[in-house]
Amino acid sequence: MKYNILLLLSLFLIIKAEAQNNKNEKSAGFNLELNIPSQKNNRMYLGYYWNGATYARDSVVLSSEGKAKLNLAEELSAGQYFLYAEPDFRVDLLLDKGENNIHLFVDEKDFSKSTATGSPNTVLLWKYLTDIQQKDSERLEIETQLENDAITLQKRKELEDRKNKLDESASAYTESVIKNNTNNWFGVFLKGMQPISLPYPQPKDENEFLKNKEYGKVHYFDNVDLTDPRLWRTNYFTSYIDTYLNQWADQIPDSLAVAASRLVAKTKGNDYCFREMLSRLTNESLKSTRMGDENIWAKLAEDYIFDKDVIWIDSTQNSELRRKYELIKNNRIGMKAQNLELQTMEGKTINTNEIPAEFLILYFYDPECGHCQTSTPKLHNGLYAKYKSKGVEVVAIDIVNNKQKWEAFVNNKKLTDWINCADPEYKSNFWMNYDTSGVPSVYVLNRNKIILAKMLDEENLEKLFKYYIKD
Repeated sequence: MKYNILLLLSLFLIIKAEAQNNKNEKSAGFNLELNIPSQKNNRMYLGYYWNGATYARDSVVLSSEGKAKLNLAEELSAGQYFLYAEPDFRVDLLLDKGENNIHLFVDEKDFSKSTATGSPNTVLLWKYLTDIQQKDSERLEIETQLENDAITLQKRKELEDRKNKLDESASAYTESVIKNNTNNWFGVFLKGMQPISLPYPQPKDENEFLKNKEYGKVHYFDNVDLTDPRLWRTNYFTSYIDTYLNQWADQIPDSLAVAASRLVAKTKGNDYCFREMLSRLTNESLKSTRMGDENIWAKLAEDYIFDKDVIWIDSTQNSELRRKYELIKNNRIGMKAQNLELQTMEGKTINTNEIPAEFLILYFYDPECGHCQTSTPKLHNGLYAKYKSKGVEVVAIDIVNNKQKWEAFVNNKKLTDWINCADPEYKSNFWMNYDTSGVPSVYVLNRNKIILAKMLDEENLEKLFKYYIKD
């Protein structure tokens, strides 16, 4: 039996090692009495949702009558919780501040008979779920009949009309429930799950689709209070954040960074929400392997961390973030590439931003680097040979400045048709403007010397140029 609000997240039960030991007597913290006859002798977990995952707060074994008491030393934070027993018993609870002495009776055969004394928000949730489940059952029955190809057209129309009216009734019921519960946690919770109403529910053309997109960018969180900390302890809130950034915000690194920063700004009315939003978006983008996501954490660090009084980020974390930031500060995707004044093998001076090319690859390497030894010929003989006639130019930059080894590398690898450069007097500061902490290091610039891509291997460079250069 499952009474789930949303099917957005799967249940991954993680039992916290620090869970409190059960006590038989009531304490001043959180007290829960269970009466679930169908689960007699089973271990029942009290779990919670937080930041996109599920955790077990504590557990207790039910008696042969299906009863048990669970007492915790501390009150629980307001949010969405659940009871879970293997293999498939699960029921959700809504607990607000002050709901610390609760008695639950669950009737699996007829959930409408279940009761939740001491938790008015859980009572409201269970009633709503029961009512909606009834409407869902009616809808499923109609859909089953509609699957019968033998029914007449008149009968089909009658069934479809009934289904539409049922959908309208369910929507109206939800709206009325929200309206009647605007001042309690259940009303906030339920409203937060409702999708926004787009200007064009069924867009007929590209123009209407784009207007929906623009509306969604601004109004996606209209039903959600981003300063309400209870929402971080639900099974849907963080999925909304991910959906907004992955589907509604423009999928351009700079645009995603701005969208993320605006989300953090909307949480500044509550310290907890501000910390959780900033931490989540920073950490997710830091560990992301998607090209350009570094723009997100870099902007968040600029806007909210560096030179700010963020007490929950210690000096070690701040220093490490600053170190990473310095590597990408001047070379993020979408930025104008920093010009480098370099010397060619023939002794001429060049400026990289003055080289005319549809696409310019800046290729930093060390002649003695093992990976450079193998990847450089692949780049030269593969991608460059294929696209050099289509406006692709390569500036190969030796970062070591041992001229003898440099010349030997260029000649042995037959790179003489590249623009081979070095910085013998270290005047260009290339190591400050580009991340050469690992080589080979690749940057792709467009004709306007805007950074299109970076740190790609040969396979992904091929995909990039296939996208930009059509045969």
